[in-house]
Amino acid sequence: MEVFLFPLVNVSLFPKTTKPLNIFEPRYLEMVKIAAEKKSPIAIGFIEDASQVGPVMIGETVPYVRPVAGYGFVQIVEERLNGTLLVFLQGVGKVNLGKVVDRGTPFMVVEAQEINEETLVKPESKAGLDHLLKILTRWIYTHIPDPSQQEVFMKGLVGPEEVVGAFSSYLVRDYDLQQMSLEFDDINKKIDFLHRLTESNELTT
Repeated sequence: MEVFLFPLVNVSLFPKTTKPLNIFEPRYLEMVKIAAEKKSPIAIGFIEDASQVGPVMIGETVPYVRPVAGYGFVQIVEERLNGTLLVFLQGVGKVNLGKVVDRGTPFMVVEAQEINEETLVKPESKAGLDHLLKILTRWIYTHIPDPSQQEVFMKGLVGPEEVVGAFSSYLVRDYDLQQMSLEFDDINKKIDFLHRLTESNELTT
């Protein structure tokens, strides 16, 4: 498959989660509009060090972006008078990013291979998942004052992927640890990883 690549510093996109994004740079405004029209997937490329960002040649991989990326499909929520956009990127899955291909666009289009994850929660991991959900629920009711927004958030937590993705996105303070959670291919390993983080000082309180 091919994906439009949106490199961002300290941003990861998890499957079954929604990422709101403000788009203002002209090439990415064009990217989002094309993706929305053609239903093309957009991958969020996690940048570790912004100082290393530079041009990339066709046929090369993007050296400053982590090779595992979440991808999804975009919904344009608001087009402002100044031309900027508010969009929601609905996470669908994740990919290994490959080489940049020439599609004549001002933004990068890259080859990508979809990653198939183990999403079945083992019996021994269910208690850990329940613990993560309890912490996440407490965070929602503490940090989201609007009851209607609380309800929408809670209704979205329909399965383990949604719980793990939301927990990683909102409660893990360190961005590199968020990306590490994304890179596990087994949800049971993610649950164990996040459960261990609850015993550290790496969570948003």
